[in-house]
Amino acid sequence: MPTAPSIEQYLQELHDDYASRINEAVAEDRDDLAWQLADAYTNEALRAQADYGLTPTLDRLPGRRPTAATIPAAA
Repeated sequence: MPTAPSIEQYLQELHDDYASRINEAVAEDRDDLAWQLADAYTNEALRAQADYGLTPTLDRLPGRRPTAATIPAAA
C-alpha cells in the first residue's frame, strides 16, 4: 500500500509541476497565465501545509531561503 508523501516531497512535486507549466506559459508569451499559475501555486502550497497540520509559511517552499524569523537562535 502506498504511503502519503512527506510535506517536503509533496511541495517539491507541486513546485516542479507548476514550474514546468509556468515555463511553458512564458515560452508561449503568456505572461498573464504565468502570473496566474504562480499565484495558484502559492495558494495551493500554503493550503497543503495547513492540510498537513502545519502553520503555512512561504519559507517551507522549495528554493526559498529561510528568513531570520525561521532560523533557530544560537544557544
